[in-house]
Amino acid sequence: MDEKRWGFEEADDWEYQELGGKASSKAVPAAEDELVGRDPDAVVEVVVSPSAEVLAVRLAPQWRKSVDPRGLHTCAVTAANMATMRALSVAVEQVDFTAAAIPPPAAPNGADDESALTTQDMQRLFDSVATELERFTEQAAEVMNQTSTISSAGGHVQGTAQQGQVLGLDIDATWASVARQGEIESELLEVLRGLRASSSPNDLSAGPTGTGISELMELVGDPQRLMRRLGLPG
Repeated sequence: MDEKRWGFEEADDWEYQELGGKASSKAVPAAEDELVGRDPDAVVEVVVSPSAEVLAVRLAPQWRKSVDPRGLHTCAVTAANMATMRALSVAVEQVDFTAAAIPPPAAPNGADDESALTTQDMQRLFDSVATELERFTEQAAEVMNQTSTISSAGGHVQGTAQQGQVLGLDIDATWASVARQGEIESELLEVLRGLRASSSPNDLSAGPTGTGISELMELVGDPQRLMRRLGLPG
């Protein structure tokens, strides 16, 4: 591609020509809280937050010299999914795997429940947890298996996604061959944001919840107290 134009500056073709091809060859650096995904040919750049929210879409200036408008959708899909993968990678790196091993703080003034746990109590708790897990599994399956389809208000871009991954984009090649760069970026951004919002199980990201699960986690967080309440030597 034309490396002289790479920079995502807000310049049209005539502005570039007027500058004598001296536009910056460096891409606009992302802020610390932004992650960037690009296709192998650096035609499309998708900027996301660490939580994978789509912040911006940028086309390389003179991108039509690098790819036929009929192939722009492939570059956009690759860039979008690369950006999402970067966000997921950062999220994994930041997970504190020791947090689960830290017991919860003791209740003030010795208020920890020391009452005996009967067989009926434990059965009730297990039944409650099983119900909450089943409900979470059903909700997750519904979201994870659903394919979302979003179209731009301008009608030139349409996309599908599942589980936060962009499956495909359909870009009107005739429109893309003549539209201003900012117009194309705007419709791509609109669709990618819509796909992210509709195909990502944000409400389920914290995992299964419920009174039974909370009670069970409190019990296993203090094994010695659990043994005492069960009447076992601890």
